[in-house]
Amino acid sequence: MLAPALTAHTDLHRHHVAVSVAGPLATDDHAAALLTACLPLPRTYGLLVNLSAVTFVTDAGLRGLRELAAEATITGHQVAFVCSELMLRAELVLADLDMLAPVLEAEEQAFALVGYAA
Repeated sequence: MLAPALTAHTDLHRHHVAVSVAGPLATDDHAAALLTACLPLPRTYGLLVNLSAVTFVTDAGLRGLRELAAEATITGHQVAFVCSELMLRAELVLADLDMLAPVLEAEEQAFALVGYAA
């Protein structure tokens, strides 16, 4: 099975880390790789996870996303998930991911939620 491509970017101005996921999010290994790419975060930074390029997600992937949101919020970080694809965004909401962190349509919507004042 193909592995997801993970790209991380630290925005020093907005005080957040943005991680983009492209490809499948289907196994426990995929979820563990995402968790490793996202955490730990700098102390005052939020986390924005862009799932717009995810080709498909399974229960294992959803469990990993919930674990990521829970771990980040427990340590005091703001988290937001972004997905421009309506069908995938609906799947994330149906899996109750939005109960742990906002699931938004565009990164611009997430900036104010995950960023901190400098």
